[in-house]
Amino acid sequence: MKRIALWARLLCASVLYSLAGCAGTALDQPLRGGSFPLVERQAVTLAPGVAVRYDSFADSRCPKGAMCIWAGKVSYNFTLTSKAGAEKFALDYEGEQYVSKTLPAVRFGISFAGVKERPLAEHAVVLEVTIGQNPQ
Repeated sequence: MKRIALWARLLCASVLYSLAGCAGTALDQPLRGGSFPLVERQAVTLAPGVAVRYDSFADSRCPKGAMCIWAGKVSYNFTLTSKAGAEKFALDYEGEQYVSKTLPAVRFGISFAGVKERPLAEHAVVLEVTIGQNPQ
C-alpha cells in the first residue's frame, strides 16, 4: 500500500509540474509601455528579455503624378521577441491595434506624432505600447 501511495504522489507531482509549464511565460520584471520613436532596424527593450524591433516597411502607394486604380498603403513590420519566442506583426495605419499572441496583455499601435522633423527617407514611426488594458 505504501508503494501505491508513493507512486500516486510522484504522479501528482509530475502532472502539477507539467501543468505549471503550460501557464504561459512569466516575466521577471514588469513590461514598460509608452511611446517609442523608431527608425527602420531599430529596437526598443520593454523588459529584460523582451524587445520589439522595427524590421522594415513596405510602401505600395501610388507614385506622385501616376494614375492608379488603388491608392496603396505603407505597412510597418515589427518583431516581438521574448522567452516565448519571436512574433512578427505589421501595422498599416495610425489607430490600428495589434494584440500580442505570446504576451496577451500587450497591445501595439503606431503614430507619427514627433517624427515629422525626421527625413522622409527614414520612414520613422512612433510605436505605441499599451500594457494590461483590454483591446478595443
